[in-house]
Amino acid sequence: MRLPRQRPARHQGSALIAVFWMIAVMGMLVYAGARALDTDARHTRLMRGRVYAKRLAQMGLEIGRHPALPAHDPLLSYQTPDGGSYQVRIVAEEARLNINVLLGSDDRVLLPRLFASWGLKAEDASALHDALHDWVDADDRTRLNGAEKRDYEKAGLIGLPFNRPFKEVEEMRLVRGMDIVDALRPDWREWFTVLGDGRVDVNDARPELISLLANVPMERLAPLLTLRAGRDGVRDTQDDVRLQSAVQVAQLLGIFQPQIVEHLTRWTQFAGPIRRIESTGTFGDVRRRLVLIVQDQQAIWRGEVPHGQDS
Repeated sequence: MRLPRQRPARHQGSALIAVFWMIAVMGMLVYAGARALDTDARHTRLMRGRVYAKRLAQMGLEIGRHPALPAHDPLLSYQTPDGGSYQVRIVAEEARLNINVLLGSDDRVLLPRLFASWGLKAEDASALHDALHDWVDADDRTRLNGAEKRDYEKAGLIGLPFNRPFKEVEEMRLVRGMDIVDALRPDWREWFTVLGDGRVDVNDARPELISLLANVPMERLAPLLTLRAGRDGVRDTQDDVRLQSAVQVAQLLGIFQPQIVEHLTRWTQFAGPIRRIESTGTFGDVRRRLVLIVQDQQAIWRGEVPHGQDS
């Protein structure tokens, strides 16, 4: 009787290793497939969120543009059953500094003061101030620390500057030196406009801008901000108090120097006619902010501000 031949042990070990390798490869394939499905699902959720958030923002924008709707109306805020929402804010576009008017007036106070408050070094602030002037003037003569065509060409930038007033705030980022501002204050766009007559609407202006105009520390603004917010201390509610004059502002800030009151009278107003309607739609983790600027019930600018640009 012949006994069956036994396979060498090393052959059995090799087969076992091969099985382990196959299991590992299959596991890697399953893991890669799961990751791909997860990435695809997250991308789908993101795109769905972007679409829904924009729709909600558009809904809020259309409600906010109604001329009879006050800034504190409850319709300006809405929450959907599935977790989406929109929030609308209506302010005067003149609550910002008109960069074209500032440069056209050859102002040498407000812009340098603003750049200094943002932490720009004196030499950088001076160079940027001159470069902004060179951008909007019609000639090719370079100011002391400014930049004209040949300076931009040396940096490989052809066709700059435009030698005309800014048509949009976003154009300012092309000016030499604005990269420093962008690094220090990513929300710099929220400080400027190209619309209006240059006077700042104090009723909607941010506290830092009022402090800049009056050249007073932020602590001095407490009485003004308290009055402006009304009894409930919350902005954009029914009991908000609207300021009426530069003299009133000066008194609230404890300013009595005639030249500063005159400066406030020149650069402030209290009922800017241009309305800025900002509607932020949210769905899940996605937020989209749409802006509509209206004057005399006519839309003069519409666009989207990327979330996180504040800005």
